[in-house]
Amino acid sequence: MARSSSQDPLEKYRFQVSWSGSSDSTSEATNLIRTGFHDVQLPKRSTNKIMYREGNDPDISSVSAGLSSMEDVVMSRGLLLGASDTNKELYAWMKSVHNPTAGISGYVGAKARSTDAAKSIYRKTVTIEMYDRGAAPSRRWILYNAFPVHFVPGSDLNAREDGDKSLESLTLSYEDFQEIDITAKNPV
Repeated sequence: MARSSSQDPLEKYRFQVSWSGSSDSTSEATNLIRTGFHDVQLPKRSTNKIMYREGNDPDISSVSAGLSSMEDVVMSRGLLLGASDTNKELYAWMKSVHNPTAGISGYVGAKARSTDAAKSIYRKTVTIEMYDRGAAPSRRWILYNAFPVHFVPGSDLNAREDGDKSLESLTLSYEDFQEIDITAKNPV
């Protein structure tokens, strides 16, 4: 039987998620934190359309691009025992988002504005990489200024569900993303 393509499509179960870790106060270098997620939704962008019609135009509206928005990315993984470095980094990241006074200079109450340093504490660049059959990276999605907006520390408990694994899920919001075809060396 003849093949219709010289290459097979990428398989969706070979991927890795990583983000820059917290930097040490003595150095500017950041650690790369790799996490073992079970499933990851890829980033999505949508743009609103604006329809308008001038008074002397015929009965047809013109269409223009409006504001773009990014859909949150949801990731889930099996609940792990123990406090690994990955778990510690993840919980520290989530805590930094929910601690609005961290890094604010001269905090005097609810009217204080956060500094750029405070914003950078919880915003990270997240990378999702997809691999081919030979374990070589083939596609990459980079989420810019990402931060956790929702976290579920495990599945609901149910004694009748024998053998089901408990999953924790993390929802990330981000400002923009870039998709890169690594094999072509050009962004998509």
